[in-house]
Amino acid sequence: MIGHRDNSSESWKKLPWKKFRRNLFRLQKRVYKAVQVGDKRKAKSLQKLILKSTAARLLAIRQVSQLNAGKKTAGIDGKKSL
Repeated sequence: MIGHRDNSSESWKKLPWKKFRRNLFRLQKRVYKAVQVGDKRKAKSLQKLILKSTAARLLAIRQVSQLNAGKKTAGIDGKKSL
C-alpha cells in the first residue's frame, strides 16, 4: 500500500496499474467460470478475495478520484469535489 511520504503523488503514479487490472480481470473471469459451472461456494469465495484484494481497492480509488468523467459535476449537495 502507499505510505505517507512527501512524494506519495509520484509513488501513486508509479504503481503497476496494468498488473492490477490484469489481476482483477483474472479474478473476475474465475468468478464468471465458477458461476457458469454452478459452483456457488467457489464463486462466493472468489468474490470475497476480490473485495479484499489490494489491486481492486487501489483501482477503485483510482476510478473514483482520477478516471471518473463526471467528477466535476455537482452532486445532490451542490459540491463539485470531495
